[in-house]
Amino acid sequence: MTRLIKSACILFCCAGILFLPLSCKKYAPAPDAFFIRSSAAVSVTSATIQGSTSNNITDLFLYVNGQFQGTYPVGNLMPIVTKGQGVSINVFAGIKNNGIKSTTTPYPLYDKVEVDTFAERGQNIQRTFAFHYITGVQFAWLEAFETPGTSLVLRPGMDTITLSKYRKVGLPDRFEGKSAYIYSSGNYNFYCESSVDYALPKGNSDVYLELNYKCDAAFSVGIVDNGTDIEVLGINPHSDWNKIYISLANPVSTAASDKVKIYFKVPGGANGAHVWLDNIKLLYL
Repeated sequence: MTRLIKSACILFCCAGILFLPLSCKKYAPAPDAFFIRSSAAVSVTSATIQGSTSNNITDLFLYVNGQFQGTYPVGNLMPIVTKGQGVSINVFAGIKNNGIKSTTTPYPLYDKVEVDTFAERGQNIQRTFAFHYITGVQFAWLEAFETPGTSLVLRPGMDTITLSKYRKVGLPDRFEGKSAYIYSSGNYNFYCESSVDYALPKGNSDVYLELNYKCDAAFSVGIVDNGTDIEVLGINPHSDWNKIYISLANPVSTAASDKVKIYFKVPGGANGAHVWLDNIKLLYL
């Protein structure tokens, strides 16, 4: 009996030694953090020289103390790790380059939003992020279809079809104020283009065409290089107004001419095609 008791004691002590390290293991506490939720992302412009404030900012690129933290859809919570100290936050506006969902990128012509702040651990902050164009951005072409005349004209030979301003205030087809309406019918392509050609910087990745549009048929956007059409992007039908940022860096850099026009091609068809345009911006840094 005594031996049995001793054996049990030895087993109990060994078990205690075996499990002792587990009971003493220490875990580091979660780092101090607060959260920012973007209630909205807006574009702020000087209307007379920078045009409409319409934007399609879909994501926010977050940097904390100079370190990239992640990309967050507008409206999502963004965790800010503080370690109990004040932090410097930089937020960049993210867009779908050429309207492609898989090509989310910081828009290089919007300036970052800077925030220096300290907040208590676990606190949730809601704020609007207002983005301005970077100082030095050049607006080569602005067309909002609000004033008499238009800088978007029919291509020679297309004068049997009318490109007109949309003036029916109150109807849902207009976007802001007045909008251009293009109707193409018959089995031929319809072209309109900028009334002048523009000298745009070559070898510069920050050359963009901004555009509000809606359409019931696909249409394309491109440049006219020494009389030759170079298609840049095909745009699919979109029943509601949409904003798109079109990168022109590569076609402009490879163009033979130092000056190019911007064109819009609407294909013909038995059922016709309808395209509405507004707030054309050709800009670069």
